[in-house]
Formats: sequence, structure tokens, C-alpha cells
Amino acid sequence: QGISPNGDNKNDFFDLSSFDVQSLEIFNRYGTKVYSRANYTNEWFGQSKDGDELPVGTYYYVMKYQGGKVKTSWVYINR
Repeated sequence: QGISPNGDNKNDFFDLSSFDVQSLEIFNRYGTKVYSRANYTNEWFGQSKDGDELPVGTYYYVMKYQGGKVKTSWVYINR
């Protein structure tokens, strides 16, 4: 699973539209939180919480959704 935010309208953002996402936190490989959003609606396209472009690589996320359920997994950014 990954995103390729390059403006071609294919996998440009992290699509979680099939979930009712209450919060999303994304961490780099060192465990540093690089992005977080309450009530996420597909706004993450590989940018940091400051809006800077994140480098290519694997990132880990914690998603809270649908009444308190939690999912953890990874997402790969390929530019």
C-alpha cells in the first residue's frame, strides 16, 4: 500500500474513504510523529505537519475509526 503524490491523480493521497476516520497519526521510521489529523478526509499526500514534502520511504500510521477501533499499519511514499 502506498501513495505517489506526483500530480497524476493516481494514488496522490492516502485514501481512507472506506473508514469513518476519527484521527490519523503518521510516524517516520524513527517513531517521530510527522503528521496528525482529526476527522481525516483524505488530506494526506505525503506532507509533514508543517506542510513540507516528506522523503520517499515507509511510514507507519495509527488510525482511530468507527467508534473507537484502532488500526496500525504502514504506507509507502514513492515520488
